[in-house]
Amino acid sequence: MESTGLRIHWQPPSESAQSEQLIYGIHRTLFGDCLIAKTAIGICQLELFDRLSPTEARQYVQATWPKADIEDQPTATIAIAQQLFCHAAKDPDPLCLHVRSTVFQQQVWQSLLQIPRGATTTYQALAVAIGRPKAARAVGNAVGKNPIAYLIPCHRVVRQSGELGGYRWGRDRKQQLLAWEAECF
Repeated sequence: MESTGLRIHWQPPSESAQSEQLIYGIHRTLFGDCLIAKTAIGICQLELFDRLSPTEARQYVQATWPKADIEDQPTATIAIAQQLFCHAAKDPDPLCLHVRSTVFQQQVWQSLLQIPRGATTTYQALAVAIGRPKAARAVGNAVGKNPIAYLIPCHRVVRQSGELGGYRWGRDRKQQLLAWEAECF
């Protein structure tokens, strides 16, 4: 599924609802444990961990969405994990995202969505793409705050030198994701 096929609801951080209903689940993938959380609007969090216990997952989601009424429902999120990380899925359902972001983050993350699978770009190129050529460092900060791993493909951003650079979910995982995409797509 191409990232550009996503439907995204952008929400300013200040517009957090008093008590959103949020469900989440943890799923094993080729890239470690995948925490997927979603609201009625769509996926609001997709993060990768080496190992994540059910207690840690609940605490992590609650810390990220402190006003939300959260519930562990892995049966409601497993289809998303399978669609993303198993190539056997046929005719995948369209995915919707519910993303809290500043205007600047939204610009950066929308630019990330334009990077094709198997390709990479640099922080500087992203800064130029959003019309802020002197903001490469700010772009890097926005890339690092992306709450939706893989779908908003921050793993496709490398340093100007071609080195991988950092990755919120681990440099080794970034390398694995890039290799997997190059091999499978």
